[in-house]
This record gives sequence, C-alpha cells and structure tokens, in this order.
Amino acid sequence: MLRFFLNKIALIIPTLIGITICAFGFVRLLPGDPILALAGEHGVSAERYEVLKHQFGFDQPIWQQYFGYIGGILHGDFGTSIETHRPVIIEFLTLFPATVELSLCAILFAIILGVRSAFSPPPGAAPSSIRA
Repeated sequence: MLRFFLNKIALIIPTLIGITICAFGFVRLLPGDPILALAGEHGVSAERYEVLKHQFGFDQPIWQQYFGYIGGILHGDFGTSIETHRPVIIEFLTLFPATVELSLCAILFAIILGVRSAFSPPPGAAPSSIRA
C-alpha cells in the first residue's frame, strides 16, 4: 500500500511540471505584446516600454522567465494582477468560494439526476409486470 502511494506521488511531480510548462507556454503564445496591452489606448513611450519590459521580466530569456515563474509559485508568489494591481492569490481567494458553491451545486444536480435515471425504466420499455 505504501508503494502504491509513493508511485502516485512520484507521478504528481511530472504532471505538475507539464501543467506549468503548458500554462506558461500558452500565456506566451497569446498574440500581441502584453506591455502594449497594459498600456491601453494611450500607448507608451519607448523609455517607459523598456522599464516595463524589465519590470515584468520580458527582457530575460524564456527559460529564465519560466524558472522565475516556478520559483515564485513555490514561494507562494503568484504575481500581481495587471488589471487590479492586487496580488493574484487575493483575487483567487476572493472568487474561490463562488467556484466551490457552483461545483457543489453541479455535483448535487448530477447525483439527483443519476439516481433518478438509475431507478426509472428506459423510455419505451414495457412495464415490469409484462416483461418475461
């Protein structure tokens, strides 16, 4: 039994590495420049662009950006929201209770429908008194 749990835990590590690589890669594959998106309609001067590029780490090679991202996650620093300028973990914790509530309602709904369909005959089936 201990070996089973150790095998499962050993599988978690490559899975988490794969998830972080996918998440990091997908964000980097989005079209457009994130700094120009942050600047909005008014744009940004060349000097300010370079400052923001350095501030957000976009002047570093992609592998350094990834390891900085992983290091931040391991230390509990999920970054700062570009939209609200608040820590992402605060934004997450604010909205997480609604996600849990929605999930529990969906599970309850699925259980009710599943139990009902398990005990009801299929449509068009003959009543149980007629079946052979």
